[in-house]
Amino acid sequence: MKITKKRASLLRELERIIGSETFNGKIKNYGSKGTFLGEGRDFRYPLSFTDETGQKIKPKPPYSDLPIDVQMTGRYVMGTNELHIMRALEKAVQYLEENHALKI
Repeated sequence: MKITKKRASLLRELERIIGSETFNGKIKNYGSKGTFLGEGRDFRYPLSFTDETGQKIKPKPPYSDLPIDVQMTGRYVMGTNELHIMRALEKAVQYLEENHALKI
């Protein structure tokens, strides 16, 4: 499926929501017995992309100025592991379209 500008915009927005829910246990978002200590201690997880030449890039948001093909390479790099978040979100949106009548 070709990713339209409208669909890419939706995927970027979903990624922004997910990426903004990151926390680090050493920052202590949670107090004793798992009590949430409030907003302001979370952070935006950075996205990495692969550009048209195959180079890894880490531009600052917003990512709307990147070609859509490059946007779709967006991933979270966590040590030696990577979560291809943009591809995963596209699969989730496709699932909702096919199984729950989502219209975009």
